[in-house]
Amino acid sequence: MHDFTNISELEKKYSSPNDQENFVSLLDRTKLWSYFHRFAAVLAGRVGGALSIFLVNLLLARSLGAPALGTYAIYVSLVAILSICLSLGFNSTASIFAAEYKTTGHNGLLKGYINTALKYVANSTLLLSSALLVVWLFLPDILPPNFLLFAFLVILTAIGASLLNLCSAVQVGLGRQVAGMLPETLLRPVLVGAVVFITIDSLHNIYWVMALSAAATWIALFSAYLACAKQLTENKSTSAQYDLKRWKKASRPWLATSLLWDYMIDLVLLITSLMAGAVEIAILHVCFRYRMLAGFGMRTIYLLLMPEITSSNVMGETGRLRRKIAQTNSASLFYSLAMIMFFTVFGEWLLTLFSLEFANAVPVLIIISLTMVIRAVFGPASLVLAVNNLNLATAAISLLGLLATIVMIVLFIGQFGLLAVAVAYSLSNLMVSVMLWIHAKNKTGIDSSIFALAKPAIA
Repeated sequence: MHDFTNISELEKKYSSPNDQENFVSLLDRTKLWSYFHRFAAVLAGRVGGALSIFLVNLLLARSLGAPALGTYAIYVSLVAILSICLSLGFNSTASIFAAEYKTTGHNGLLKGYINTALKYVANSTLLLSSALLVVWLFLPDILPPNFLLFAFLVILTAIGASLLNLCSAVQVGLGRQVAGMLPETLLRPVLVGAVVFITIDSLHNIYWVMALSAAATWIALFSAYLACAKQLTENKSTSAQYDLKRWKKASRPWLATSLLWDYMIDLVLLITSLMAGAVEIAILHVCFRYRMLAGFGMRTIYLLLMPEITSSNVMGETGRLRRKIAQTNSASLFYSLAMIMFFTVFGEWLLTLFSLEFANAVPVLIIISLTMVIRAVFGPASLVLAVNNLNLATAAISLLGLLATIVMIVLFIGQFGLLAVAVAYSLSNLMVSVMLWIHAKNKTGIDSSIFALAKPAIA
């Protein structure tokens, strides 16, 4: 195995122009070992955290019943959506800008970006809390039972989750994926799972679980702060610089893109909750959670290679950019197909762990999981557009996907139930993926799909 701890010596060894391509290729191959270690660490953290959340859902279904699990599902989805909205999209682009500013050495701009994101979270929280206070003071009679408690716990958790997401995204962009992701993906859910497991026999309603989730979120945030405290101290003397026009131009469309792409599951669940009962919501929630658990592997692949893709684009290294996209797509496709096979064989057993009434949802689980294959085939087109400052089209295309999903659910849920929801979700993902792929290829000349592997490599 080559020792690449001293890159300058290798650059001397491969100093002639004819050897430069060989040097880049060799360096990329050896980096795969580093990627594997970080992939294993981040994936292990995600799986460990997801298993903890799985335990929470299982305990809720068995101890408090499917309706309680349905209520908890709505809480989780609202927290996820609000955590992105509070920063007005800055969380969604933090990794991209952090990777760019690390590459270019613009630490002042990174500090200004973080300061601006924190200001938006504070202002959005104040506005949301004020609106809730007005409703409580002037319209108390229209509120359903326990609404204020539910809303308070959602907002409290969302604030902590938003700040935690921002911290994680910045660390990922700086290439510190393990330190950035573990507080959010491992510590937070493990805390919830451990406390719920210990206290489940004394919990009489779902609101205690929500309170425990809020506390775990803030503890995880504090641990994330401690992890980057040294870095914050070193950058304390750095003067903040601001590029508000560019940040807003990128973050506003990406707010919509994140909601309509990364958090499509939560939006679909909330939309379905308007037309389905609590038990159906619980079943859909479990299927989506299995899908998210399986998707952790794919998201980890993207997290590891995203800084490299962004850096290659910033430096104008087209050949390296294409190689990184090819690595991402190949790994994602292999992984997604393996997960589809796993759910086909073990899906019924996994679902009946919650209750026998969940067993008939195996087709729903498999159809929902097909979105992983779809995204692996057409690749990170949204990222290609983002690093080239082409964000508006991504948001518009994603919005079309949401509208198509809503129409299909409304038209067919009465006849086909949750199967209609699963098909609508997957078909809209296919539509959005194809449109983003075509648009990215036309605008940037970069083929982000798996089909690019059949083309000759560009140096």
